[in-house]
Amino acid sequence: MIKSFRSKGIRYRYITAEDIIMGAHKLPIKKFTKYKNGYASTAIAFDIETTSYHSEKYDKDLATMYIWQLGLDGMCIIGRTWYEFKKVMDLIADYFDARGTKVYCWIQNFSFEFQFIKSILPWNETKGGYADIFAKDNRTILYAKYRCIEFRDSLALTAMGLAKYQKNFNLKVGKLAGDLDYSVSRHYLTPIGKNGITNAELAYCINDVMVLNEWHKSYIVPHFLDQEKNIPLTSTGLVRSDMKDEFNAMTKEEKKKMRSWLSNSQPSEQIYKIWRNYLFRGGLTHANTVRCNYLLEEPFDSYDLKSAHPSAMLQRKFPGKFCRRNEKAFEKCLKQAMDGTYAFWGIFVFHNIRAEGWHCLESKSKLIDYSEDAYFENGRLAYSEYIKVALTDIDWFNYMDMYEWSGYECRMLYQAKYNYLPDYVRKTVIKYFIQKETLPKDSPEYMLAKRKLNSCFGMAATGLPEREIVLNKDTNTLELSPQSKTYEELTKWLIMLPSWAIYTAAYTRRAICKSIKACGVDSIYYDTDSNKIANPSKYEGWFDSYNKHVEDINKNMEVYDYDREKLMRIGCFEKEYTGTRYKVLGAKRYMVEHDGEVQVTVAGMVKGSYEAYCKKEGWDMWEHFTDKLELPASDSWKKTTVYYDRPFDDELTDFRGETVSIHEGSCVAIIDIPFSMSVEQEFISRIELLRQQRERMVAKGGFVG
Repeated sequence: MIKSFRSKGIRYRYITAEDIIMGAHKLPIKKFTKYKNGYASTAIAFDIETTSYHSEKYDKDLATMYIWQLGLDGMCIIGRTWYEFKKVMDLIADYFDARGTKVYCWIQNFSFEFQFIKSILPWNETKGGYADIFAKDNRTILYAKYRCIEFRDSLALTAMGLAKYQKNFNLKVGKLAGDLDYSVSRHYLTPIGKNGITNAELAYCINDVMVLNEWHKSYIVPHFLDQEKNIPLTSTGLVRSDMKDEFNAMTKEEKKKMRSWLSNSQPSEQIYKIWRNYLFRGGLTHANTVRCNYLLEEPFDSYDLKSAHPSAMLQRKFPGKFCRRNEKAFEKCLKQAMDGTYAFWGIFVFHNIRAEGWHCLESKSKLIDYSEDAYFENGRLAYSEYIKVALTDIDWFNYMDMYEWSGYECRMLYQAKYNYLPDYVRKTVIKYFIQKETLPKDSPEYMLAKRKLNSCFGMAATGLPEREIVLNKDTNTLELSPQSKTYEELTKWLIMLPSWAIYTAAYTRRAICKSIKACGVDSIYYDTDSNKIANPSKYEGWFDSYNKHVEDINKNMEVYDYDREKLMRIGCFEKEYTGTRYKVLGAKRYMVEHDGEVQVTVAGMVKGSYEAYCKKEGWDMWEHFTDKLELPASDSWKKTTVYYDRPFDDELTDFRGETVSIHEGSCVAIIDIPFSMSVEQEFISRIELLRQQRERMVAKGGFVG
């Protein structure tokens, strides 16, 4: 029987798993298309709701499922036990097996559900005898196959929360917010109804799978299944698929030549590990220490680089095969790098190196070695008697702008000729950028193009998985396979070089470092592709000059068949907003006010929690934004996950006072935790020291800012 109810004026329908199992209702499967890859167009989505609690019996945080929902072709099936789940999945598998068809089942954040169901379903086996699953690590599952059903992670593919699906994919159904009280204890016998799971809460559960059902129908079917394209596992995989299409569009001879060049340009395994550990740096994110921990109440401008990483991939030249050079040739290599003809990377030792101005560049984690007297400002090098570090030529130029030293030595040196990236890479990047610039900003196509454009760098930066993650059936845990792939196997079919990611990030840091150098102490805070500037009128000329130079590059850039006018501003600094108040306590720890709104960004703190807590306590947000900032577990909105991989039998009492016996094969509990602003005391002391220095300089007339 189909059950129905109304919540907030909307009618919801569902079928119970019990009715399906007992034959009181057939599986709600509509007529479907079977594609050449063997998959059906049918939409399946799965989700569970759980209660987390502290077990006195086990003295551990545990969790149990109390309701599950399965979206099947637009109809929701509601179940309460894992027995019902297994029976329904077998009925679905029987149906599609009989028709020689496979089917996708989407789960938003599959890793969570997998922790509960990994011991319930006897997963298919690979030729090697392992469960047919694929995982990025021991807690990040991308797919798992049971009979003809393939469970997939929609979060990994879209890289967005379910709440954004309705707008970004133009869906009729959207995720409901705030209608399910997770603090209430429930179990599988907590009834559905006024005295248990309310209609509003049940609507919340149903909508979660209905969103994925509609998303599959409106996005997966037309964009992948109808096009007979494989569905990538991740958002980066979308870009990889498009780029492979461009690669395969080359002639057979061109592909053979490119494959040979790529193979020849791959670094050795030893060099690759040095690159990953010490040469690859992400975005430059830091605060001007002298500007930290005080309230700026004067206008400042926030500048952003327009499509920073993609612009570097289009405008700049990149190294191919690096060849070893004698360290004594460094001065010559440096001159050739300044001319823009050759790139280099090497390992260098610097003596008595210190920050030249008010800013610190190098991350502590990227130093191979440093002396005991080294001083770091919030994780960035301020001074050291000695450091050992790996640098590219672009990094070297940044060092020249940001540091001074008494001497240096080159300990290892490699050089490569500069060339533009291959056409199949640049064509893909330009295509996404043009789509982003021309499509309506509220359209799903625009959002997709924007995500793809941002993933171009991510594809190049993805590390090599040396060993697969497999499910150990004896321990019910995911672990590294004992069989590792060779470096040659991992790199054989790559169409991007790791050096391209290294240099893309370096070029973006170079642009930010140039702006820091130009603005000096007035550069307040910078984050990968942006810079916030005090006394902005003083530097408008510099930004105009920089942008004019970039536009000149864009005038001569290869744009293939695309409209050059649309690409004229890529890589330019653009003023995002003019702010009125600002307070910063280090990287990813700031408050900003602009256009009448206040934005709070703190690494690890849930957005909106600080504002809500201040409102609750009647606090002034600016006054309490200090290194002592703490939010209690009840108000932080911050959660942590606690995994338990063994089966357990326990008792749980729900909010009505009814106690039942529960069993789980494994689980993951979600626990409220407090939040504390983590700022090193040494950094706080440094802020005060520099503030005093600044005040002395102001008094002497030697400091402007």
